[in-house]
Amino acid sequence: MSKVAAKEIRENIARSRAYAKKSDYLRTLECLARAIKGLATSQIFGAEKFEIHAHLDEALRDLNKMKMINKLFPAGLKYEKGKEKTFYQTLTRLHKKLGTAMEKARITKLRKRLSVLDDNMIKAANLVKADQPLEARKLFRKISEYFQDIEGIDSDIGNRLTSFGMFAEAVEYLSKALEVQQNDVRAHNAIIICYEGMNEIEKAMEAIKNAMRTIGASEGLYIRMAKLHLAKREWGEVYNNAKSAFDKNPLNADAKKLMKKAEPRIFTTASGTATTKGSAKATGKAKAQKPADKKSHDLSF
Repeated sequence: MSKVAAKEIRENIARSRAYAKKSDYLRTLECLARAIKGLATSQIFGAEKFEIHAHLDEALRDLNKMKMINKLFPAGLKYEKGKEKTFYQTLTRLHKKLGTAMEKARITKLRKRLSVLDDNMIKAANLVKADQPLEARKLFRKISEYFQDIEGIDSDIGNRLTSFGMFAEAVEYLSKALEVQQNDVRAHNAIIICYEGMNEIEKAMEAIKNAMRTIGASEGLYIRMAKLHLAKREWGEVYNNAKSAFDKNPLNADAKKLMKKAEPRIFTTASGTATTKGSAKATGKAKAQKPADKKSHDLSF
């Protein structure tokens, strides 16, 4: 049992020293406190105890060299043999106080950064409104590079550029945003709008398919896909996508309109009149046929 305890104490001391080299105050204190607690609660004697105390002295030297510790304790933190419990309490209190102070400092720093970010976003937007798109693009790029640690920064910039009608510029940021977070709904929506705005129908369709794969198919996405197929006069796909939207929401007015518009193009009438592309010839043949030659309704996609 003592050998196991000694091994754990040595490992915690080693971790403490490693974290001290990285200036990780909280983990340094946490690991050192564990080592002291282990020393206080375990029965370790002889050479093993001597070795642990030697390692502990080195760990304390590393701790006292740390900038913040040196500032708080100019004379250094001192450990006295036989007073492990007291020193353990000192380390845990210090860990708690430092943790609170560091979190407060982190939040203050983050607030300042976010304030600078907001100011620059407003400045970039004003440059667009002042008809200075080149300067706006430069500023947006600097914002993206400097604030990469802010979650969703590229998605935010891409959405702003989309709202300004700067579609080509927006695609770059939105693509980066989706590489980082595939389920970013705002980025998916914006990149579809961009491709639609640039009349890049195939890319818009691919963007919709990608959105369906990652965030799920919605009636809105089905309607947008139906409208893109409408632009290509692909009536079967217009109907299929509009019908999918209708199935999700029977009250969707756009779905009803698109289905109604596509139906005459893809259904063959009972009298044999075809209204799909090239229907003129089919209609002529149908008129020549006898009334007995009736055809059943079927879809021709």
